[in-house]
Amino acid sequence: MIHLDTFKKVEFSGTKGLVFLKDKIVVYRRDSKTINSPGLIDLPGGGREKNESPFDTFKREVMEEFGIRVTEKEIISSFRQNGHVNPGTKSFFLVTKSLDLSVEDIVFGDEGTEWFLMMPEDFLSRADGIERQQKRVEKYLSGKMMSE
Repeated sequence: MIHLDTFKKVEFSGTKGLVFLKDKIVVYRRDSKTINSPGLIDLPGGGREKNESPFDTFKREVMEEFGIRVTEKEIISSFRQNGHVNPGTKSFFLVTKSLDLSVEDIVFGDEGTEWFLMMPEDFLSRADGIERQQKRVEKYLSGKMMSE
């Protein structure tokens, strides 16, 4: 795992990741207004704003998208990868431990059309999943999360 403090000042474009509630992950369907992957199932996260750290970007995005507060202590895995939206940049992928929350604690934001919980293995086989995110989840589940 990359220690997040190491990358507080690193250049990167955004952070995505897995937010676990028990053994399931939180996912959402992107709306048709988005430029990248409209209508597909995506993971929490998004683009960096100002001088955010990778964790700060993830924390903000998870709060905006699902009303979930994530702390750095809850991150159990992380890796740096090549960025997709801004080629030539890096992005981050973070994974939380199982958060002590229930479905009632989730407040869905306005960036998608629906949210749901699913087993991470089921996300891998979804025809409507974002392929690059599926590959990152597969990497995490296989224990091969390494920086690209």
